[in-house]
Amino acid sequence: MATRRVLLLSHANEPFVTERVAEEIRRRGALPYRLDTDRLFDDGTFGASLAAADPGTIWVHGERMQPDAIWLWRAWPRIEAKGMAAADKEVVNREAGALFFGALALLEGRWIDTPARARAAENKLLQLKLARECGLRVPDTRFTSDPEAVRALFEAHDGRVVCKLHAPLEYGMQGGRAFPTRRLRTKDLAQLDALRRGPMIFQEEIPKALELRVAWAGGAAWTGALDGRDSGADWRFSKVGSWAPHVLDAATKGKLAELMRRLGLRQGCLDLIVTPSGETVFLEVNPTGEWGMLEAELGLPIAASLAETLLREDDEP
Repeated sequence: MATRRVLLLSHANEPFVTERVAEEIRRRGALPYRLDTDRLFDDGTFGASLAAADPGTIWVHGERMQPDAIWLWRAWPRIEAKGMAAADKEVVNREAGALFFGALALLEGRWIDTPARARAAENKLLQLKLARECGLRVPDTRFTSDPEAVRALFEAHDGRVVCKLHAPLEYGMQGGRAFPTRRLRTKDLAQLDALRRGPMIFQEEIPKALELRVAWAGGAAWTGALDGRDSGADWRFSKVGSWAPHVLDAATKGKLAELMRRLGLRQGCLDLIVTPSGETVFLEVNPTGEWGMLEAELGLPIAASLAETLLREDDEP
């Protein structure tokens, strides 16, 4: 039987998660092939072909790619053209993205997860709608450019409102510019007319006993918890505590399983809050969210679950 090949789509500056998945794939007798998408066009040897007798082929470094499974972790193809005008660079990178994502559509192996599914699942309003339909509580939410709608939300929740962007300011492994989720203050209300130039998401602030990050991997729900007193409005920027292992109750896990099924995702990181009264509230799903800290700090076998899912024969999400 031929050795199974697994294509890992990553980023050159991603030091831990990709190698953990690769290691688990090797342990199961398969061959991982790491492709750093930010360096895809560095040597000009990436391309796709469609010939009369060929259903479609991807070529990387002169080698024909025919993986049995594909793991989408970081997909940021770009061409760094020094000295090129900004308008020309925009065109070049638009074409590079079209080639990359178009070429991926030619691959027929088992996916975690296809770019189309991951992009569709990033829709935060859709996530909230489906989560509520699956029986999860979700925050009172406005995604709007209407200042009056935000002022009404602020009043309805006695000033306990947070704001955030739908997507990060930029994608990259080194941080860069960021806009953390933060509390809306009374003095901010006078500045809300700026929303007319750019909408934002506003939500009731949910009181926290625990903040949970659930790494969903092929049906397994590996969960870390932060003390809500330490996590602030956005644990990524204000966390001072440490992660602790947490086991989801069966009812919550079942609802999350139905949500992930309806989103069509085999992987993702879900953010939840457990309130002081013990209620669990759903915040969002990131289809390729960060879980390395949970495996590194808590020893959770997330990479192993992903490897097993990639190498399974069934086609169910």
